[in-house]
Amino acid sequence: MITIAIIVVTLAGVLALLRFGAWEERLVAVMVLALLILVRVVEPIQIGAWRAGVAGLEVLFLIAILWLTYVRDRWWLTALAGFQLISVLTHIVPLLADGRHFVWTAVTIRLEVWLLICITFFVGAWEAWAARRFAREGGFHAQDKHRSGLVDLDAIQRP
Repeated sequence: MITIAIIVVTLAGVLALLRFGAWEERLVAVMVLALLILVRVVEPIQIGAWRAGVAGLEVLFLIAILWLTYVRDRWWLTALAGFQLISVLTHIVPLLADGRHFVWTAVTIRLEVWLLICITFFVGAWEAWAARRFAREGGFHAQDKHRSGLVDLDAIQRP
């Protein structure tokens, strides 16, 4: 039952990225769909109890997200990279734990972090929508009905 709920939340987040996102959000959506399919392909690749195939796939996803974080200025990508780093680090637990005592702890953490990643998808869809709206409205707060007394530092620093 939990697996079905996680898949539904994941697909809803991916659909939100595809519907409201720009090219970077859509690229993440495609990578996540590929990740869902490829994880079944690489799952049998193991070294003892360590799932090397899945760990490698997660590392590749982290590298792709980090690259995207560096080339695009989206805050949600930074959060996504952080959550993915936590997920990658949980794959080290079976290597450090003697026996299988802490393996389920790592799996549980990975499931919880994946839900945080899915929530981040919705934040990413919102950020892309908000960026388009901000750009469409001119990018300045001159049209705000409720003007703030705060100083716009970006306007001051512009040449």
